[in-house]
Amino acid sequence: MVNRKSGVDTVEVHPLAWQAGPDTLIEAPPGFKWVAVEIAEKTGAAVSGRPVWGSCDVRLDPAYRRIFHLGHGVPPNIAHLLQRNLGAAVERLDTDLYRLRREDVEVYFIPVYYKPPPQLPKPAEEGKIYFPVPYRKIAEKLHAETGLPLAKEPITGCWVGEPPGPVAYVAATGLFYPLTIKFFYPEAKVYQIDPFRGEVRDVEPDFARLMKLKARAHLATPRRVAVLLTTKPGQRQDEKARNLATMGMTVVVLDEASPDYIDDLQFDLVINTACPRIGIDDLDRVKTPILNYHEYKEGRLDPRLAVRLL
Repeated sequence: MVNRKSGVDTVEVHPLAWQAGPDTLIEAPPGFKWVAVEIAEKTGAAVSGRPVWGSCDVRLDPAYRRIFHLGHGVPPNIAHLLQRNLGAAVERLDTDLYRLRREDVEVYFIPVYYKPPPQLPKPAEEGKIYFPVPYRKIAEKLHAETGLPLAKEPITGCWVGEPPGPVAYVAATGLFYPLTIKFFYPEAKVYQIDPFRGEVRDVEPDFARLMKLKARAHLATPRRVAVLLTTKPGQRQDEKARNLATMGMTVVVLDEASPDYIDDLQFDLVINTACPRIGIDDLDRVKTPILNYHEYKEGRLDPRLAVRLL
């Protein structure tokens, strides 16, 4: 790994990233755009200005033979959709390093890790430690210092590879990833460990608030219903959209599904076949009721259905 520093953040970048060149387009989430820029400046690669929130957001560009996508895991559900929608093969090359290969292009999903701060907040009780890709090194340090079990693989916003037991700790800033665990395993007590603020926080109040917002969508009595179908290859599920279209719903094809865009459609209800987090994280910013596909098909309020992609 190679250390690079920007402000107070120190990260480790897999050495493959520095093999970029003029034939390479680098994608990165907002927090790692500076990493993409530094790599591009040193290698002659180009930087994509698109916001990417997961490996599902990858986009092929015919002008570039290689795509380097930084900082995201490739869980089995996303890998399945990428392979199906792009006609490509996904293989694991190293820890958190994946390659998607097609005759005309190669996409490398390259890990970027935050370096652990000198002191980390400590859990107060027994539980399993989870982490998204950028927090692997921090989670490993927590595991070494506490002896608590560590999840074998990273989580994403729509994937948890193993059950937590009664208590789970998620090493990450923000609530996005801790809420992933809580939605998949609502019976578990889930804590966020924020390594940079030095906080351990119970996410139960935040989960309860989101479930109240979700309940409103289940009470909707719609006349006009839209079905969201994304162009993103790691989320696109045409068969689900076609199934709902046969029931008289209107399919809306889009790339980014912002709250303003959804409200501007002026439907009474939106059924989401794309990233399930659209129907979770944006609920306090969107007026239109949103149900994810599996919620609608099952017809019940269940957090496990709300966060399910496939």
